[in-house]
This record gives sequence, structure tokens and C-alpha cells, in this order.
Amino acid sequence: MRASWCLLLCLGAGPVLAAAPDANVQGFKAYEKGDYKKAHALFEKALKKDPANPYARLNRARTRTLLQHKMEDGDDFDYCDFAKNWLYLALADLSKAVELNREALLPKIDEDQQGLKVLKAREEYKKWRRAVAVLAEEKGAVDAVLGSKSEWAYAPPGRVVQSVDMAADQRVVASRMGMTPHAPAKWRRVGTDVELTPVAAGEKARTWKLKVRESYFNQGAAYFHELTLEPEGRVEAPSEEWMQGPLVAGPLVHDCG
Repeated sequence: MRASWCLLLCLGAGPVLAAAPDANVQGFKAYEKGDYKKAHALFEKALKKDPANPYARLNRARTRTLLQHKMEDGDDFDYCDFAKNWLYLALADLSKAVELNREALLPKIDEDQQGLKVLKAREEYKKWRRAVAVLAEEKGAVDAVLGSKSEWAYAPPGRVVQSVDMAADQRVVASRMGMTPHAPAKWRRVGTDVELTPVAAGEKARTWKLKVRESYFNQGAAYFHELTLEPEGRVEAPSEEWMQGPLVAGPLVHDCG
């Protein structure tokens, strides 16, 4: 028996070692102490080991917000460089966290008054949260988007963004920078959809579907959720280019075309 024990030791067998400390747990302890740089590095470590850890995603969004939001004060900050924009990187982590475990993570995001405070004050976040509310089929989510009025944008790649607003008086008001707004259509809500009726003769009313899509950036490595309105079927030669769709409601608030 003694010889067998010696043999086991020589072969490397022995008592099972304790598991290495969880980087996300260590990071959260540092976060609670206010050591955000250390916490951020640990959350990064946790996600390298397990990119599908929703809690590490939420926590990295917290520390990124706390550490990087003042970057916008710098002269070299480029809002449209999403791969370096703290705001969209934080929204990407929140989007992934919600995808991985919506029921557990959304309440934590909504309750957060520390790490996400600066982010949650931004219009980009508010638009993102409305999209997630529709995705999660929260009560009143569609009403909040398609109530008495809503603001949308037609933003084809490489083109100047066009605003397409659905006004309270049922007009669809379209405009581009430097041009006079005009009302080429009327709208009305039909359940969770919208019906748009062009004023141009010969053009028929068409149903537009409210959807949530994943808007990818950073060469497809990250995405954030955004709301869209998309026409049913192909629109042939519309009187207005934007009537081809889709229309988008954020989170993007600047023209990055």
C-alpha cells in the first residue's frame, strides 16, 4: 500500500487542487471597492475565458462607462469610430448580456444607479432600451414607440441621413439637412404595425412592420439592438427614396454615413 502511494505521487496523482478564483467575482469585489481599472481588467480576463458570461458583460459595460465616458472631451474623439466609442461598446456588452440571459440581466440593468448612470442618461441608451423592450415584449413597449408620434431615419450606407418623423397629426414629415421639410405621406397605427399612405397619385398604402434588429460594427465582432420599420414586400420606384425602407430609430444619434 505504501508503495502504491509512492507510485501515485511519482505519476503526479494527488489531492485535487482548488479551482482558480473566478475573475468576474474578483472583478466585482474590486468594483465594489471603487478600483475600476483593476475590475475592468478582471472582467476582460473573465470574458476571454468565457465570452458567454452575461454577468461579466454587464460588469464590463459598467467599468467601461465609468472609466471611458470622459473620452468625448478629447479633441481626437471620433463618435463614429464605433470600435473605439465607449458608448457603443458598452451597449454591445449590454446587448449580448440580454441575449444570453434576458430575465436575469434586464432587471440588473434597470436597477443600476452606479456603473451605468452616465450611460443611462444618454439618448443612445434610451433608444436602445426601447428596442430591447419591444424585443422582450414588455407591456406597453409598442405603445411607447408607436404612440402619438415617433422619429425615424432613413440611413442607407454612404448616403446622407434623412429624417422621417411620424407627427401627432398623422403626417409623415421627411427632411434632409439644408432642405425644407415636406409631408409626402400619412400614417396610422394598425396594431403593432404602421400603415403609410403616400399622397402621390397612384401609390398605394403599405404596411410597415415594427422589428428589432442587431446592428453590427467593429467588423462584425459586436452589435447593438435597434428598432426598425420595414415595408411589407418590395417597393418599386417609390416617389420618395426612403419609402424603400427600412427606417431606423437609433441608438445612433449622429450622421455616421
